[in-house]
Amino acid sequence: GCVPEVGEEGVVSVKEARHPILLLRELEGVVGSDVELGKDRNQGLILTGPNSGGKTVILKLLGLYAFMVRDGIPIPSKPNEPARVDFFTPVLADIGDLQSTEQDLSTFSGHMLVCREVLNNAGENALVLMDELGSGTDPNQGVAIARALLEALLDRGCRVAITTHYLELKQLASTDDRFAVAGMQFVGGRPTYKLIPGMIGESFALAVAERLKLPQSVIERANELLDTETRKMGELIRDLEDQKLLVEQKAEEFKKKEIEMLELKAEMKKEKERLEQKQLNARREEARKFAAKLEEKEKLLEDILEKLKGQGASKKVVADSWNDIRIVKRDVLNEAENIPGVLQRMLQQSGNQGEIELIPISEIKGSPKPNVGDKVLVCKKGSFYGKEGIVDELGKKLQVTVGGFPVRLSLKEIAFPPENGAGSTTKQSAQAYNQNMSKMARRAMELDSDADAPAEVNSSLAESNRGTTMKTNANTVNCIGCTFEESKRKCLDMFSRATVNNWSVIFILHGHGTGVLKQKIRAWLGSERQFVKKFRAADQADGGEALTRVELKKQNLF
Repeated sequence: GCVPEVGEEGVVSVKEARHPILLLRELEGVVGSDVELGKDRNQGLILTGPNSGGKTVILKLLGLYAFMVRDGIPIPSKPNEPARVDFFTPVLADIGDLQSTEQDLSTFSGHMLVCREVLNNAGENALVLMDELGSGTDPNQGVAIARALLEALLDRGCRVAITTHYLELKQLASTDDRFAVAGMQFVGGRPTYKLIPGMIGESFALAVAERLKLPQSVIERANELLDTETRKMGELIRDLEDQKLLVEQKAEEFKKKEIEMLELKAEMKKEKERLEQKQLNARREEARKFAAKLEEKEKLLEDILEKLKGQGASKKVVADSWNDIRIVKRDVLNEAENIPGVLQRMLQQSGNQGEIELIPISEIKGSPKPNVGDKVLVCKKGSFYGKEGIVDELGKKLQVTVGGFPVRLSLKEIAFPPENGAGSTTKQSAQAYNQNMSKMARRAMELDSDADAPAEVNSSLAESNRGTTMKTNANTVNCIGCTFEESKRKCLDMFSRATVNNWSVIFILHGHGTGVLKQKIRAWLGSERQFVKKFRAADQADGGEALTRVELKKQNLF
C-alpha cells in the first residue's frame, strides 16, 4: 500500500484507488479508479452510471480510506504516485435500505430518518456518503429533497459523495461549481467498473436488465415504451462511450509506441557512443604505433650521431650522414602519409594533396629509376605541381604526360606517389625506402673506417651537430597547458641543456589556442639576448604556427 499525505482541508486525491476488500479476496483484474474530492471549490462528488456498475463500491471505498488513514493503515493506490487522504471526522453514511414492517418504515421513510441524523451530526470536516439519495418516492419530489439536503450539507462545510440516476442531480455540476460529476464506464453492453472523472454516466437500465437475462420480450416491449428522445439519447451515449474507448485504446497504443521509440533512440545513442569509442580506441592504437615508429627513427638518428661523435669522421662522411638523416625525416613523413588519421590531418592542414611535401627521386639513394608506364608526381613548382603523370620516354630528362600534355622533367622534378595503394610504382618506391633505411644503420657502423684528420673532423662534427634543425622529442619544449611564467622557465632550462649538448636549434610547442601564450612567448624571445639568436614559426612539416623554431647563440663554456 501507499502512505498518503494527510491534512485537514477535507481533500481526497488518489490515483488507481482500489477497494481493499476486493484485493483481500485476491480477485484478478481489480480495476483502479482516479478519485478526487475537496480540491479547489469541489465539496461534492456526484457518482453516475449504470446499475451494478460500481458506483456504490467507490462510495464505500471513500469511507474505508478515511477510516484507514485515521488508524495509520496504508491505502491501495498507484505505486510511486503521490496520494492524499485528509482526516475526516465524523464519517457518516446512508448506504442500503432500512425499511422495516415492525418499525413501520418504508424505503423512503428509512432514508429520511438517516438523513435527519446525518444533518444533526454533520459539521465542518465531516465526510458524508449517501447512496441513491432521494429515491423511493416521486422522482420530482425526491430530486427536490435530495438537492436541498446536499446544499444544506455543503453550507455546513461537509464533503459529500452521492450516487444517483436522476438527471437533475447529474446536471448539478454544470450549475453549481461546488459539485463535480464522475461516471462509471460502460462499454459494449458491459460495465468496466472504472470511474471516469467529468463524465455523466447513463443508467443503461435496459442493457443491465438484458445482461441479467430478463426475458427478451420484456426488454423489447420496454424499449418500445421509451419515448423517442430518451431512446435516441441512450443510443447516442452508447456510441459516444464506444468511440471514447476506441480513442483511449489508440492513445494507449501511441503511448506504447512512443516509449518504444524512446527506448530505440536511447539504444541507438548507446550504439553511436560505442562506435565512437571504438573509433577513438582505433585512433589511439594508430597513434601509438606511429609514435613507436617515430621512436625507432629517433633512435636510429641518435645511433648515427653517437657513432659520429665517438669515432670521428671525414667531412664527406659527415655530409653523407646528414643526408641520411634528411632521408630518415622524409621517410617518417612518408610513413605518416600511410596512416589514415595522420594523412587526413595533413590534408586538412594543406588543403590538397599537392601541398604535401614530395620527395624527388634524385634524392632517394638506391631507389629504382622509373620505367615507361610508371606513375609519378610532379614536384617542380608550377601549375603541374602535385599532379600525377605517366612516364612515356626515358633519357636525361624523362617525357611525362601530365593532364594530357607531354612535358620534359628531370629526376629532381618528379617523385614517386605516396604509398596509398596507387600502384606497383608506389610499392617499388616504398621498397626502395625500406632498403635504403636498412642500409643506413650499416653505413653508420662503418663511419669509423673513413676517418681522415681527427682534429679537422672534430671541428666539422661540432659545426654539423650545431647545424641540426630537425625537430625531435629531445629538442622540443612542451608548453601546452602551462602559464607564460611556467613556459618561460621551461624554455630557459631547455636553452641551458641545448648549450651543454651543443644544439643550435630548439622548438617550443605552444599550440594555437587563443594565441595569447604564443604571442607572449614570441614577445619574450624578441627581448631575450643571452641565448636567442633569432626565431620564427616552425616549418609546416614540423608543425607550422603551433611551434616556434628558436636558433640559439653559440655559448663559450670554457
